[in-house]
Amino acid sequence: MKNLQTSQIALLKSYANLLLHWNTIHNLSGAKDIQSIQKNIQDSLYPLSLEELNLHTKTNLLDVGSGNGFPSIPLGIALGVPTILCEPNAKKAAFLQNIKANLNLKNFTIQRKKIESLELEIKPNLITSRATFNIKKFLEKCSKHISQETTILLYKGSNFENEIPKGLKYTHFQRDLLHYLVILGENLKC
Repeated sequence: MKNLQTSQIALLKSYANLLLHWNTIHNLSGAKDIQSIQKNIQDSLYPLSLEELNLHTKTNLLDVGSGNGFPSIPLGIALGVPTILCEPNAKKAAFLQNIKANLNLKNFTIQRKKIESLELEIKPNLITSRATFNIKKFLEKCSKHISQETTILLYKGSNFENEIPKGLKYTHFQRDLLHYLVILGENLKC
């Protein structure tokens, strides 16, 4: 968590504690202790350390299937940019709304919708998702939100290679068991 301000680190700690509390009641995440949640936060922030991605230049973030807030809450806190969390599940959207209110995250917007029904005035230049749809289906569902300037950052498990559509240009990074796939909007037919 280097390069983060003290206030951002405090927000991430508060987020971890709130997630742990909610998780005991609502079972939002497989992370059952604070160490597991902190590992998920570190995994979420890891792409910020990859200079070739230039994530610090991004000005708005859309996260698809935000669930318990990984990777969008840590990234939105670290980047400090307008962040839209798209989550259709009522229980998970309520959790995200609670996090926004408790942490006073003014740059966050929670949308309790499926990505296909989300309407945005401005296309995001960073779209993230962690373990939602397979890659082809994800790109189809998000197509109206992708522009030439969009960077798509997918957090995937070890089986990701079986999901890659033929001919798709992407960059791949790995940290422990997590795979980070980066797809540039300029390489897609937008």
